[in-house]
Amino acid sequence: MKNPNITDRKYLALSVFISPAVVLVILFYFVPVILTLLIAFTDMDRSLQWNFIGFDNFAKLFGLKGKDPFIGKIIKNTLIYIAGALPLTIGGGLLLSILSMKIDRNAGVFFRAIFFIPRAVPPVVWGFLWVWAFEGTRYGLFNAIRTALGLPVVHWFIKYPMLIVIMANGFLGISLAMLVFSSAIASIPRDLTRAAEIDGATDWQITRYVIIPMLKWPILTMTAWHLMSFVNSYVYIMLITNGGPYYATEVWSLYAYHAAFNRYRYGYGASLITVLVLVNIALLFIVLKAFGVRKMLSRGKIEV
Repeated sequence: MKNPNITDRKYLALSVFISPAVVLVILFYFVPVILTLLIAFTDMDRSLQWNFIGFDNFAKLFGLKGKDPFIGKIIKNTLIYIAGALPLTIGGGLLLSILSMKIDRNAGVFFRAIFFIPRAVPPVVWGFLWVWAFEGTRYGLFNAIRTALGLPVVHWFIKYPMLIVIMANGFLGISLAMLVFSSAIASIPRDLTRAAEIDGATDWQITRYVIIPMLKWPILTMTAWHLMSFVNSYVYIMLITNGGPYYATEVWSLYAYHAAFNRYRYGYGASLITVLVLVNIALLFIVLKAFGVRKMLSRGKIEV
């Protein structure tokens, strides 16, 4: 039987170590979430007056009371952005990790290090590199190459703005996905792939039937992680295009940022963010359901 005094001292010691983290989470997560939710029910502007207006902001979002003329375009941009960036990140990261694990070990490490460089680059620098590469004059990288070849200048940010921000964010996500997938592939027992080789399986069959099924958890983690990231991302889009030209790359989170901090419509911006939080929760449950997490977590039953 345990001594109650020892148990109490144990809980007291744990509380002392855990309490600072709990306080920080409450102050910098739960308190801002609650404040944002409250502000969403006001018409707060730069005067910072708490004038509660009920569900008017949400009614405007869904066209029930007045209508935001840009909401339809913002939703379409967000869906296109996620549909482009997520497959590029997960598919590209998986492909590069498999290829890098099949070549010489040192060459594979070097290859992965090169692709991981974007993660070490500050966001402002990464954004500047993309702006410079696709500059619409002859001084941009790609236009300089075209000019040297005698080809006309292309106004990239006018013709392909969404494609540019998808590639900028997608290639940034590939580096993290590739690192996680490579680590997971390295942990797969060599006996499994060797047995498949002895049975005459090709590289494609080994990848499809041995490697990828063993990566279900990493693929789930990276898919959920990057889906949430792309739904909420706005920093690189703001740095590269700032949502332009004329809302061509304005996604939901960036629109909320502009509403709150550019146009000082804090109440309306908070309502946009509140909807975004609910969308994040719904998408997370959809991803978990799609991957069959309950089945993945269930213990195998051994027949006796």
